[in-house]
Amino acid sequence: MKSNRLVFRYSLLFLFLSTVLILALLFNKNEEIEILKNEVKEKNSKVFSLYKKETLEISELFFFNYVLKNERLLSILQEQNKKEERFKEIEKIYEDKLSFFRKHNIKEINFYSIIGKPIYKSSFNSYDENLNKEHKTLITKVAKKFNPKVIFAINDTSASLNYLKPVFNKDLKAIAVFEIVMDLPRLSHNSFIEKGLNVEFMVDHSILKSNVNQSYFKNYLTHHINPNFMYVQSFYKNRFLINNLPLELLTEIKKKMKNKQNFVVDYRVKEKCFITSFYEINNSSYMMLTVECEEYNQIVNRYNIYIYASVLVSFIIVLLLFLINLYYYKYKIIKSKLNNISKSIDKYVIVAETNLKGRITYVSQAFCNVSGYKKDELIGKPINIVRHPDISKKFYENMWEKLSANEVWEGEIKNIDKNGNSYWVRGNILPIFDINNKKIGYRSIRVNISDEKQLLKVNSLLKRDLFLKLNEIKTRDKMKIDQSKIVLMGQILDAFSNEWKKPISNLSSKILAFENSVNKNTYDKNYLTNLSKELSIELKILSMHLNEFKTLFSQNSNEDKYSVFNAIKTAIASVPQKDIKIELSGDENLETFGVSYDLRKIILGIVYNSFEEFRKKRITSGKITISVNRTNENILIKCKDNAGGIPQEFISKIFETGFSTKENLSSRGLPLHIAKLIVKKLDGDIWAKNEDDGCCFYIKLITRDRRESKRVQ
Repeated sequence: MKSNRLVFRYSLLFLFLSTVLILALLFNKNEEIEILKNEVKEKNSKVFSLYKKETLEISELFFFNYVLKNERLLSILQEQNKKEERFKEIEKIYEDKLSFFRKHNIKEINFYSIIGKPIYKSSFNSYDENLNKEHKTLITKVAKKFNPKVIFAINDTSASLNYLKPVFNKDLKAIAVFEIVMDLPRLSHNSFIEKGLNVEFMVDHSILKSNVNQSYFKNYLTHHINPNFMYVQSFYKNRFLINNLPLELLTEIKKKMKNKQNFVVDYRVKEKCFITSFYEINNSSYMMLTVECEEYNQIVNRYNIYIYASVLVSFIIVLLLFLINLYYYKYKIIKSKLNNISKSIDKYVIVAETNLKGRITYVSQAFCNVSGYKKDELIGKPINIVRHPDISKKFYENMWEKLSANEVWEGEIKNIDKNGNSYWVRGNILPIFDINNKKIGYRSIRVNISDEKQLLKVNSLLKRDLFLKLNEIKTRDKMKIDQSKIVLMGQILDAFSNEWKKPISNLSSKILAFENSVNKNTYDKNYLTNLSKELSIELKILSMHLNEFKTLFSQNSNEDKYSVFNAIKTAIASVPQKDIKIELSGDENLETFGVSYDLRKIILGIVYNSFEEFRKKRITSGKITISVNRTNENILIKCKDNAGGIPQEFISKIFETGFSTKENLSSRGLPLHIAKLIVKKLDGDIWAKNEDDGCCFYIKLITRDRRESKRVQ
């Protein structure tokens, strides 16, 4: 149970330690990633600023070379002739240069009046003074200032970066506004691709819808990052972003775009890491700069290794602590057991240790208790302080001779205690060796056998007294058994005397009748033959009773234990009547002790009694059922017929001596009163009662060996 709690505690420790380390590593990982993102953001900001600066410089260069140096252009701009003619004249100036301008990502060159009306637009084939209100307002503002302005604009086909600058005459009076329209996706792509960046522009859906003609609106698609923004379909769109970014990341991007923040996000696509910087160009548009960042991937992989290593280290540390604690716990258990054993040995085992010279170096408390000395009285003293003078010197010489040969001595010794009383110990003495296997002394481990010796002495006296008492009891029991046999024999003789009276009386009457016939000379051969038969029957009955009497007191060991079922089966087999059905059932393995002949005669007596009743009552469908079963520790034999039962006034007398309903005695069964005596002799019982349409006899026999309870065999 303790070890299970220990495993549970250290499992929690492992989980806690691993969790802390993983959280710390994840925190450091996020810190490094944030630092990397800030570095990328700062780097992209510098690139973006440089990009704007370069764009402005290019625009200034074009303005200086193709506007300020062109006197013809300046004079045309100051003329107030027809607008169509002025458009054509400016078109002639730039018609040969437009292809050159496009190579430098210049999409359009436009001129506007200081009040916001178009003068020339290179994308138009003819003059058109249509201009949206917002752009017109912007132009009028630029005309009032000397500084140029760069704006992000949306047109029908794509986004653009527009460079606006007022054109002044020699008197520094604004005469027009010059505009260079740069193809922003192409320009950005060419500018950022060299630095490993990919650029994409996102425009607010509502702004785009109001600034772009519906016929060109199909060029824009809803952006998968934020459905409120759209992007133009072009060759230069961002190929890094995909449509299955995590929902948490998309939610974060939308939230920051809603707050109009410049921010940086990171994500992984197919085991590659990307960092995207979002820059707000104006209130309605964002530019995204995306870079594949191998360093980000290295940070992620490195910290994954750190996490696995931290879990492994945590497991090893916790495992070591667990093993140390487990071994320490087992050490404490073993130490506690050893202390308990040591205390038990000290308290109950007689132990003494001596050096090679026989002086005591250690004794247990049990040794002190049996010897009567205290420990400080024994330490340093020779071991023969407890030597009894009755033990011969030769005994100790043999002991030391064996110990000197590094053998173990075993035996019994008689010692003497401090008060001069003797006591006996049994044990062994063995050599003690140090770690270098050098003998340094002897140790004696003994058991006090004084009580055992005393008990042996007392036992010897008790054995003698017990032998005398047993002989006396055997004699007395034999007398009692003989007396009980005499009493039982008297009862049986009394029973048999009643049975003998009738045949003897019959013999006497027949002999008197024969004498009378002889005196009168009235007998013949036939009379003598009948007389001989009748006398033989009566003599046979007397002989049968005599044999039965002899078996009552016979002790034939070969027949003492027998099968009840087989004995009854043998008795039934000897019955001559086959017209009466006899059924036997029950446990065939039940055995009792006695003479099987007695049980057979009892069963035959009961069966023939039933036959007699069948005959007297003229019952043709007679049936007898006999069952043998165990009840508790006894055997119960149940013998039932369908002869109508015994009259109620006779059923309590059927086992009395002399009671019989038969007209003639038979040698085929025992009378019931003799059967009861035999059953009682077997420590059993017999009784009868009327059941259903007949009489049922119950015989209870014992299953234990009667001989076991006898003291005299």
